[in-house]
Amino acid sequence: MRRPPDFIVGPPENPYLLRWWIVPRNTWANVYLHEFRRSDDDRALHDHPWHSLSIVLSGGYWEHRPNGSRTWYGPGSIIWRGATYTHMIELPEQDGKPLPCRTLFLTGPTVRVWGFHCPQGWKPWFKFVNRDEPGSIGPGCDDSKPFSQRPITGSEGS
Repeated sequence: MRRPPDFIVGPPENPYLLRWWIVPRNTWANVYLHEFRRSDDDRALHDHPWHSLSIVLSGGYWEHRPNGSRTWYGPGSIIWRGATYTHMIELPEQDGKPLPCRTLFLTGPTVRVWGFHCPQGWKPWFKFVNRDEPGSIGPGCDDSKPFSQRPITGSEGS
């Protein structure tokens, strides 16, 4: 992209996500260009506040689901997700560094508060992340084990 991102998630020196607004933000529908620079926080799967459609433009990612499945989405993949769809994104790595992935991300209107699926149950985003420093590590699930090291249970959504 030739212009700076409209929004950066994470510290500028090591961002998780760069976001450009393709359509100005509004309450009905949004179109974003996302550039993932790091994998999702692996302490818990998450859901979203709206129904969404992702189109992978370049790179790709592994998507983890509550049942333990892992699916690869590469360039050209189109993924529809309802607001309660629970997942985690993992970028592939080369020489120990994540490979960026660009997606076109379309959303509908906000239909719910989004959050994280912890072993103790669902936790709203504002109790999981560090609200004062977007993208930095917050309190999480109050459980130090990452999702990948936990047993699969029914309490983590679907």
